[in-house]
Parts: sequence; C-alpha cells; structure tokens
Amino acid sequence: MDRPRHLLTSPRFREPYYNPEQEVVSPKIRSGEGSGRTVYLNPPGPQKFYMKSRCGPSLNLRSAQSPLSTADTTLQFESRFESGNLGKVIQVGRWDYELYLRHDLYTKKYTQWFYFRVRNMQAGQTYRFTIVNLYKAGSLYNEGMQPVFYSEREAKERKLGWHRTGHNIKYFKTSIKRRDTKQESFCYGVTWSHIFNHSGDTCYFAHSFPYTYSDLQDYIKKLLANRQMATCCKYRVLCRTIAGNPVPLLTITSPSLTPDDSLAKRGVVVTARIHPGETNGSWMMKGLLDFLTSSADDAKILRDLFVFKIIPMLNPDGVIVGNYRCSLSGRDLNRNYRSKLKDSYPTVWHTRNMVKQFCTEREVVMFCDLHGHSRKHNVFIYGCDSLEDASSRLKSRVFPRMLSKNAPDMFSYSTSRFVVQKSKEGTGRVVMWREAGIQNSYTLEATYSGSTQGKLKFVQFSTAHLEEMGYHLCDTLLDYCDPDQTKTESIMQELEEDYRKSVLSALASLGQELPPGVDPLEVQIDPALVAEADSSDAGSDSSDSDGPPVHLQWKKHHHKTKKKKKLKSRKERNKRKALLKMNHHRMLSIPTPPQSTVHTKTRAQKRSLPETREERETRIEPTTTQQSCGTSHPSSHHGGIPLFVQERLEERERKKGEDSSDAVIEIPTDELRQALLRIQATHTQQALSSTLFIPHPGCPMNISQVNMHEVSRRQSRRNSKASLPQLDGGSFVPPELPPLFSITVWQPETQGWVHISVHGSPPPAHWVN
Repeated sequence: MDRPRHLLTSPRFREPYYNPEQEVVSPKIRSGEGSGRTVYLNPPGPQKFYMKSRCGPSLNLRSAQSPLSTADTTLQFESRFESGNLGKVIQVGRWDYELYLRHDLYTKKYTQWFYFRVRNMQAGQTYRFTIVNLYKAGSLYNEGMQPVFYSEREAKERKLGWHRTGHNIKYFKTSIKRRDTKQESFCYGVTWSHIFNHSGDTCYFAHSFPYTYSDLQDYIKKLLANRQMATCCKYRVLCRTIAGNPVPLLTITSPSLTPDDSLAKRGVVVTARIHPGETNGSWMMKGLLDFLTSSADDAKILRDLFVFKIIPMLNPDGVIVGNYRCSLSGRDLNRNYRSKLKDSYPTVWHTRNMVKQFCTEREVVMFCDLHGHSRKHNVFIYGCDSLEDASSRLKSRVFPRMLSKNAPDMFSYSTSRFVVQKSKEGTGRVVMWREAGIQNSYTLEATYSGSTQGKLKFVQFSTAHLEEMGYHLCDTLLDYCDPDQTKTESIMQELEEDYRKSVLSALASLGQELPPGVDPLEVQIDPALVAEADSSDAGSDSSDSDGPPVHLQWKKHHHKTKKKKKLKSRKERNKRKALLKMNHHRMLSIPTPPQSTVHTKTRAQKRSLPETREERETRIEPTTTQQSCGTSHPSSHHGGIPLFVQERLEERERKKGEDSSDAVIEIPTDELRQALLRIQATHTQQALSSTLFIPHPGCPMNISQVNMHEVSRRQSRRNSKASLPQLDGGSFVPPELPPLFSITVWQPETQGWVHISVHGSPPPAHWVN
C-alpha cells in the first residue's frame, strides 16, 4: 500500500507518566469464547520459511469487512504498509475492539510491536482497544507508559506529530493459551481507551515512535546531498539481506592530508536496529548522525580524531515486514554473531568481519549497539568485563560512568550491568569484546517509557529526548579520549572506591573480614556473587533463537533429498538399443516350442504347503555375480535382485507369455547338459556354491531368461578378464513350471550377466550329481 508519511517533529510540551485516578479493572476477553465480529484479518502466508521476495503487489488489499454504509460506525483498521503489524481485529462491542498482533514471520512468538491505522471514527466517543496476545509477563504499561498516537488532522492544523495518548491503561494476564509451548501458559494483554477529537480523521497507533527503512533512505539521501558533508561522509553497501535489501554503511571522518594521518586516527563502530521493533535505537542513531555531520566545533574534532563506521539499520527485512525481534530467517540476529551461516545471517556475518578488519587497520576505541528495552526505565548500558581481574574490569566502566555525568537526567549507571551471561554470548557486544578485542563493547538500551531521575523525572521520552541521547554519546566519547585525562582518572578513583565498598559488603555478608593492610581492590570476590548482582534481567526471551534458521530446520525434519539418477552416456544408450533390436529380430525368426502340460503348484500354494525332503534335496541356490567373481553374497538375491523381486518378474513374464505369440527358442538337452558339465568341471569352487543337478538326456527341459543384470563399464571390463564358460544358444519361453535350479553365466555379446532358471518335470531318481 501507499507509504504513510508522518511529521518527525516532537511535541513542545512534556508528557508525564500516566497515573490512573482509580484502579483499572482487567476486561474479560470475549473473542476467545467465540463472540464478536471479525472486522479485520491479515493472516500470514502459508510458507513455513522464507523462500523469495514478491515482485509487485500480490496481496488482497480489500478490507476484511463489507463496505460500510453511511450509518455504520465500525472502525476501519489497516496495517498492510511498511513496518505495520496487526493480525486480526474482532469487534466485541459497539465501541470495543480486541486486537491480535501478528507474530514475527516464520515464528510462533514475539508479539509486542504494533503499528496500525484507524478510520471512520466518531469525535467525542470513547473507544477501547485491547491487545490480547502479548507474551511478556511484565510491561511498563503498568508503570505509567502510554502508547503513541498520530492524527493527520492534528499534524496538518497544529503541526503536532507523534505524542502519547490513552487512559484506563492496564497490562494483565488473559485467558488465551499460548501456542508456542506445550506447557499450560497464557498470553498477556494491554488495554487502553481513547477519545478522538475529529470525525472522519485518519489516525495511527504504535508501540513506540515508528522509524521505517524508507525514512532511513530519505535521511541518507538528504545527508549525501549536502556537498560539504559529502567529503566527510561516505556511503557504501555493506551487504544485502536475504530479501535483497541493501544494508547501508556510513564512514564519517575528515579527509586526511597524508596516509600516516589517516592511520593515526582511532576507530569507533556504532550499529542500530538489529531488533526491528526497537525503534528507540533509530532515533538515537539519528541524533548521533545529526551531530557528527554538523558544523559544530566538537563534531569537527571528532571527525579529525576518529573514523566512524556506522550501520544505521542491521535488520531492514524485519523493519519492512513489521517484525518485533527477528529477521526473515525466523531467528534473533543478536544471538547469532558467532554463526558461520553467511547466507542466513548476512548482516551480522559481514558486520563481524568488517569490525575484525577494521581492528587490524587501527585501534578501535568503542563498539556500541543501540537498542530499546521494554521493562526498565531510563537509558543504561550492558558492558563486558572480567570477573577475575579487578583493574581491567573497572576500565570498561569508565565510559558509562562518564556518560551518566553528562546525561544525568536520562542515563542511569546504577541500572547498567557488566557481567557476560552464557545466554548472551552470541550478542554483538560479547563477540566484539572476545573476538575483536574491543574493551569498550556496549549495548546501549533506551526505555520505551521515560526517566525516573533528574529534571526529567517521571517524564516520558519523546523523539527529541532520544536524539539528545545520541548527542550525549558523542560528547562523552570526546571527553573519554581527551588528551587531558584528569576527568578519566577522577572517575577511575570513584570506581575503585565503589569496588572496595562492594568487596567489604560482600565479605560482611559472608561473615568474613579482611586482614589488616590488605587492599580490597586486590581481593578476588566469588564471581557468583557479582554475577547475581550485575547480570542483566531476562527482558528478552530469545532462547529458541540460538539454533539454525527456520528453513534449515524445516528441511531437516520434512524434506528428504532424492538421490540423483545417474545418467548413461550416449555410447551406453546406443549399445543398449542395439542389443534390444538384435534380440527382437532373433526372437521373431525362431518358431515357438510346444507348451508343457505338467501340473505344478502356484506360488501361493508353495508358500502355504511345507517343503518336502525330496524337494529340499533337489533345490539349488542361485549363484550371483559376486560369487562368480570370488566374493560372497546373500543367497536370497539372484544376481543382486531380491527373491521377492525375482518372483514378481517371473510372474510378469508368465503373463506376457500367455498373451503373446512371439516365437521362442528351444535349447537341446544335450547341449545344455554339456554346458553344465563344463561349468561344473572348471568352476565348481569359484562360481558355484551349491550342487548342480544334471538331468538325464531323455528328460525334456526348457530354459527361460528371467533377468539381465547389466553392470557398469568398469565392472564389465574387470569381469571380462575371467575365463568363464559360455552358454551357446538360448531359449525364451514363458515359465510354466517352477524352476528346478538357477545359474548365472557371462554373455560376451551383451557384456553382461544373464540369470537363467531351468524348468522341467520333477527330477527322476537316476539323476546324477
């Protein structure tokens, strides 16, 4: 659909935390019981994993509800635009709607980000919206947070962009069961009420201030259009996503006069929007870029001292389709920085390699990934430090402590955490710390709500506040790398004093005391105690994002690869055709022998009746191709063919013989007897593993070719060297009688093995062995 365009201005007034006048009662979910009317439906496609991008619109963009009349007051919902997310809407009352969010594509969870449009509203009327399929047990909606709202009428008349709205807000547990787990767990919901100021307006609701991929492209175009900044800002495509969208990489630095001046600069890497629903990161990134590309004196100093590698949007695919946490691979990219699957996670794979290469060229001072947080207030940092070495672990805390002094109204050092958990070892900050050796490797988290300290206490953040946080990040970097290290040394002393107090407090809790003269800074504390105090909370549940992408798991469990059929060469095909043609002409030139009228048992009768001793003694086990070459093979296979397949082939040949009038060849018994005697005399030990019964010359007998097993050229060449006896002549007759015995002989004309079954009447007593 058409791209929604919004004013990017923030309100000029402060928006305090929402404080309800009385306790809000959780509404009863009526759509889960089957009541209500579906007024909007946007289900995901039938694909279980991402296959390819669509070329052109292929969605049915008609509304799920019937055309409204002039008297109908039902709201019209829509979210099929960039970054939109709304799966289903059920009207359970005239002014009451229950909303279901769409999961991240190709997953069964991650429902938090919402962004949708409403129309056909009535001014002055109170509407209630309830989202019923959220998965997180806690939320800031119960601590004063409000959703954001945009009115096109207000934007046009008052120049008012996105702002906070809603009353009677409540986050609660619903009666709807979750589908992503076998355990009995339930979804959560959030409800709020809203009064529209204008009838017939076009309005939008969102979880946080939207910032789309198209917004980023417009910003970069505007940035590069400035000729002064074009010399300091270079744009290139880092890679393309699995949907083919380019990932922009900006390099910001002042032009260097000599190569030595360029190599003397240190590096800084900043990334954002690896989680699509955390739009806070994009707004902080916008403030950072605005300052770095400005004409301010501090910005010029930063460009002279550093080379900035900036990736403003690491997950464009997820941003476009309206995901909250995952990419089109169905996995959290910020858990797969260690993965070697380049095609499944191209953005993090190229980012990791780019940073490693960047570290070989110059000293990288800091890596910072910008995020949003849904359960904590303020802005804070997740860092990496070593629990064993106190001096090194305090160095990574200098920058966050300095940032808290530069932005005391927004940044909280007490909320920051620096212990690396096992579940976070695949994140960008940990991988860059361990593999690239960047000591100051951070994740900067900005709340969806607001601040609880300083002048902004109990004030919800706007886009202007988030952009200001990007400026403070640059300002703190300038202080951190100031040649005058007075400020850094004073902060280091503060950290050491705080560490001494924490050591003494931990020892006191254990009932221990330090020996006199021992500096607490040199004491090793149990890492478990520190980890328990400093570990980050479980604000993001990505436990199932550590595995392979969805398409590999689907193919592993549901797709069986077929063996590729080996194609024959043209020479082999021509040889096969010539043999078939020769045998056909031979069959047509010889008359048909008389059919035998001896009564025999059918195959079913043979299975049901026990075998007699006389039949057992006269039965001959067939020899196979492998046996004639000196190797063993199971006796249940005739020339490599299982016995049940041999029986089916014999029955098929018998039916063909009954319906066909083709001529057959009769082999004289004397010739057959002489051939079998030659075989027995020369190859008793090598070719035959069982006894051959040679019939009396007066006993009538027919021979039937059951199967021809052609081997490969290499095997044929190897087998042709053996001096095997040849059976002259051949007889093609329908097998009317059960075979007395079977032999396998080499046929030089066809360069293959011929399996032969001998048929006749029951053997007389004067047969010789």
